[in-house]
Formats: sequence, structure tokens, C-alpha cells
Amino acid sequence: MQSKILTKFKRYILLGFFFIFLLSCNSTNQQDILWSNAQEGYSSKDFNNCLVNLNLIIIDDNYNGELKAQALFLASEIYLNEFKESDIAISFLDRIIDNYPKHPMAKRSLFTKAYINANYIESYTVAISLYNKFLNMYPEDDLISSVKYELAELEKHEAIISNLINN
Repeated sequence: MQSKILTKFKRYILLGFFFIFLLSCNSTNQQDILWSNAQEGYSSKDFNNCLVNLNLIIIDDNYNGELKAQALFLASEIYLNEFKESDIAISFLDRIIDNYPKHPMAKRSLFTKAYINANYIESYTVAISLYNKFLNMYPEDDLISSVKYELAELEKHEAIISNLINN
């Protein structure tokens, strides 16, 4: 009798793992479809439809794969470049930096956030700080030459900043 119960219990556990596996595959497939739809919307300049698909990826609490950080980054680019909403773009970049620090998009997000601060909202001290953080975190990265260029450009503003602070 105990053997039959144990066998049924093992069967139910095995079925449970199988259903969990199926559900996780289904979520991944759904995210792939949403990502494909978002890219199609972006390519055709249907930014509202693109953002709807990106948002569905972003808000899915059951999915935490590679596409979430990519969806956040693409959303930030749309808000920055198409809707001229730098604050919203930065909020998406912050979510990547804070929630996905090991993802390759975190590095690009930090650089982009610094760039927005320097070139869009003229928050030079924040930009300098972010670029220096990038230098410290990713000293061997391909973007280092761009970071050094941006810092050199920002040095021109440091004298103005010092005068404003001291007066």
C-alpha cells in the first residue's frame, strides 16, 4: 500500500515538474513573440505599438530573461529619441542598472545615462560622475575612448561650474 502511494506521489511530482517546464517555455516563447512584434513596430516607426509590446515584456513578473533588459533599453531609446522625454528614458536606464547589473545592457545604460545628462539636460556634474563610474567599472571596454572624449568635452564646462559654485 505504501509503495503504491509513493509511486503515485513520485508520478505527481514528475508531472508537476513537467508542467512547470511547459509553463516556463510558454512564457519564453511568448516573450520572443512580443520582442519580435516590438522590433517590427520599431522598424516600421510604429512606436506606440512597439512600446505596448515592450511593456508586456517589462511587466511580466514571471519572466526575467535576457529580453527584459533589452526591452527596457529599447523603450528608453524610443522615449529619448522619438518622444524627447529624457527623464522617462533615464528611468528605464536606471531600472536596467539597478536590476540587471551583470547584463551587457547595464554597461550601455550607464554610458547612455551619462550621455543624456551631458548632452540633453546639461547636468554636467552628474555626467562627469557617471562617466568616471563607467571608467572604474569597465576599464577595458570598447566605449572607453568615447567616455574619455566625453570627459574631455565636459572639462570645458568645469570652469563654468566652479565659477557658479564659488559665486
